[in-house]
Amino acid sequence: MITLDRINSIYSENRLARPKYRRLYNTIARCVESEFVGPGELMPSERELAQKLGISRVTVRKAFSQLFENGILDRKRGSGTFVSKPIEKPVSSVSSFSEDMAKNRLTPSSKVISIKHLEPDAHLALIFGLAPGLKVVEIQRVRLANGFAIAYEVVVVPDKVLPNPLKIGKSLYRDMAQRGLRPVSAVQKIKAANANKVQASMLDIHAGSAILHIERHGLVESGAIVEYTNSYYRSDSYEFVTRSTV
Repeated sequence: MITLDRINSIYSENRLARPKYRRLYNTIARCVESEFVGPGELMPSERELAQKLGISRVTVRKAFSQLFENGILDRKRGSGTFVSKPIEKPVSSVSSFSEDMAKNRLTPSSKVISIKHLEPDAHLALIFGLAPGLKVVEIQRVRLANGFAIAYEVVVVPDKVLPNPLKIGKSLYRDMAQRGLRPVSAVQKIKAANANKVQASMLDIHAGSAILHIERHGLVESGAIVEYTNSYYRSDSYEFVTRSTV
């Protein structure tokens, strides 16, 4: 549970941070990231925060505005300000990140870190069943919702899937569909992990923070694997759901 004292403690640790609204933004984001506050939990009011921290309500309002914009907080008229609930993704669906964001009424975007052709190692050659001499394309990118980093992913596909990877659009699955190679099923392994330095940097969290690691094999109708992806999701922003029947 988040408290004024906890917020004040973290806020006081960052005395050199400027401007003040950004200092408060980082403080609340850190509380959420560290799970001192859970999804749906009520936040202290603007007035309470201003009085406790010795700052103006204008400063608090500006910090809240960015927290709303980035999906960290949510305001319910007449009820107050709450920590946003994580984005839900059905485990059983084969959907793209862009499609998941649209379902959650969020604006998806991507920051491409690198795109390169590679000689596949034995592991990748086995996954895709590649003959000697064939290459793969590796795409590293950060996926964002309303400008907020949600996931860092490393996608590998056979060269034939994306002959011109520099021209990929907003949705990789849409590009694959144009060539008749969009996955129709997938095998996924989901496990808890702690972010290493690279993953933490990409997701704007502290190294060692809890994340969700999803290893995914995407298959077309014939059963051939056309996608191998390792995704690292912020655990405070994403959750996977499944529906079971008897």
